[in-house]
Order: sequence, then structure tokens, then C-alpha cells
Amino acid sequence: MRNLILLFIFTITLISCNNDDSQIDKNTTNSVVLLKVDFLNSTFEGGKEIVFPETNTFTITHTYHPPGDFGSVQLYYQELNQLLFDGDIIWMGLGDVSYPSTIDLPETFTTVNSNLPLPNLNQFKKVMYDEFAYYPDTIDYSSIWNSISNLEIVNNYLNSNPNGKINLFLYTPSVGIGNPADWDWYIILKN
Repeated sequence: MRNLILLFIFTITLISCNNDDSQIDKNTTNSVVLLKVDFLNSTFEGGKEIVFPETNTFTITHTYHPPGDFGSVQLYYQELNQLLFDGDIIWMGLGDVSYPSTIDLPETFTTVNSNLPLPNLNQFKKVMYDEFAYYPDTIDYSSIWNSISNLEIVNNYLNSNPNGKINLFLYTPSVGIGNPADWDWYIILKN
């Protein structure tokens, strides 16, 4: 009987000490959200929230392979050396996003009753992954912002990190004779 009790205690201990790497500590408050907005019509197309281990700072770094024919761009959370975005860039073709592999659909995002006002433009920061990274001469910040300004997650992130930058990344998977209908803005916020 004693062995049975010891076996039961041992089993319970093993179950409670599950070290599943796919589970993130629920007490962490460090997360980043990528929100995808269509380049041409500023329609919110979905997004992905990624949870990371705790750290005090947030810097986006990059690896860029110019599209001689096939290129790519990766964005990283520098302090943690963790991938935020990975997408192909194809000359005279069309690349694809490989990370995040999926995004949550727009209807899965909770909205609030009123839109947040457009932040001061100096709060926006273009993600320059190359000295020749393409960004339009004039960016319609208002239209981009209006597409996400009623999302609860945006409200929560701005409230928890009011001095954080609103990182703006233009993903152009088609270049050369690129088709802007294939392009998307990614708004990257840290809570």
C-alpha cells in the first residue's frame, strides 16, 4: 500500500512539473502584436499576438537578402533574438510570409465603441530593413491608423506602453514590376 501511495505522489509531482516548452509563463506581460493592413485600401486583414519572456526594452533588428531573383526579410526582437516576421521578396514574382505562419482573422479581434485618435506622427517609426527599403514619399498615417484604431488590443497596448513606438513595416513581396495590390503594412506594437 505504501508503494502505491508513493507512486501516486510521484505521478502527481510529474504532472504538476510539466515542462512543456510550448506553454508560455502566464504571468509574463511581454508581448508584441503584428497587425496587417492592406497597402492600397487600408483594410485591416488580421494580426498575430506573440508572447515573449520578460525584458525591459524592445528593438527591432533585421536580416535582409535583396531580391536579385529571390530575396527575403526577417525582423527580430533584438533583446531576445526572437523572430517577429519572415517573408520572401521575389523579383518579378510574388513572395510569401512564412512567419507568422498564420494570422488571426479580423473578426477574432474585439473592438471598442470609439476609435482612438491618431497619435502624434513622431510616435510612428518606419522599420528600415535596408537603406533602400521602399516606403512611399507620403504615408497616409490617418488611413492606416483608422483601420486599427477601434481594436481593443491596440487600446490595451497603448495604455500599457504609452511611450512605445508604433512600428510601421511595409512588406513588398513583389518587386521589380511589383504589384502594390500584393503589399501590406504591418503595424508592430509592444505592450
